[in-house]
Amino acid sequence: MSISLFRSVANQYQGLRSVTTVSMMNTISRLIEDQVINHTMPVNFYAGFERFSNFPAQLRRYGRLGATCRRVYVFGVADVRPPSIPGVEFIDIAISSPLAREWFLLVDTPDFWATLLTQEVDGQDAIRGGRQFDGIWSFDEQIVDRASLLLSQEMGLPYTPVVKRNYTSQMTNVAEINSNMVGLLENTRLVGHRRWKRIATTQKVVELALKNQPLNATLAEVAGTLHTIFGASDVAIVLADAKNNFSVASVTGAAVAGIVDQAGNGPIAQAIMQRRAVKVLDTRQSRMREPALPSALSVYAAPILGKSAIYGVVAIGSPDAQQWSDEDSDMLTAVAHALSSIIDRSRLQKVLLDMTRKQNTPA
Repeated sequence: MSISLFRSVANQYQGLRSVTTVSMMNTISRLIEDQVINHTMPVNFYAGFERFSNFPAQLRRYGRLGATCRRVYVFGVADVRPPSIPGVEFIDIAISSPLAREWFLLVDTPDFWATLLTQEVDGQDAIRGGRQFDGIWSFDEQIVDRASLLLSQEMGLPYTPVVKRNYTSQMTNVAEINSNMVGLLENTRLVGHRRWKRIATTQKVVELALKNQPLNATLAEVAGTLHTIFGASDVAIVLADAKNNFSVASVTGAAVAGIVDQAGNGPIAQAIMQRRAVKVLDTRQSRMREPALPSALSVYAAPILGKSAIYGVVAIGSPDAQQWSDEDSDMLTAVAHALSSIIDRSRLQKVLLDMTRKQNTPA
């Protein structure tokens, strides 16, 4: 027997259908899975992966589902040998079966019922270039009942419909899932905004690197860019003098100007000493407070490296702990590289200016 969960509802519920990406499919799947795991629901859980080779990325998650649920059934074409997971049963489907192109989830109990029924379609995600799926995510009991019936037939088991449903419990579960979805969307918006700030900051610093102005003016603008566009509360740019003494040349926010103690324990001193970036997510725990950024709990200090010497350090701080991501670190390292080029150009201009003055000075 060959069934299609997607086609069983596609025409009747056309208004509920939408084409979505792998990323969104993963999000919806995790919302349903998390609800089962977080509330330790002893349910029968059904999942279609198209092929077993799509499963390994979910190994840990389905280990948790296997330990929580009464039974977990994973459907797919056996193109690879599936792992052995307590509580999880793998059901091989024929490559010619419609289910071989369907991504689905199903939970059907008196207290919680939900389903995701989709079919892979031609075309690619315009943003990531990945697969696309057409289908339905629903808490409708009629859709869930139909999917349960068809899966029972596919497995050769008698169908036992849910006769009495607990709508109060279902409303609570759906409300939690919707709340979690809103939280994920808000987090995605914030992540997208943070990414835009990193790109805008890098672009602005590159523009400043092309401007022909005094070094101190450029440093002040770079510090201001990190403060206003990127959003770092405190910024300090440290430069070395001719005797290789380091001092804070430009600051914003609550950063403090002054001489840097190179033997100190702060992130800036460590970046100078080690000639590599230093990230401190909580200065209280690490005891690596930064004198130039006295109010910062999170500090990232990137060395400004020349060809044969260290020119200085650019450091950002936040009054909150656990602030800087790897992407933030990459952005600040790029800023440090740009500052190195700016300093090289400034020094070359100074040498040329001095040579010109000497040539124009009467003997």
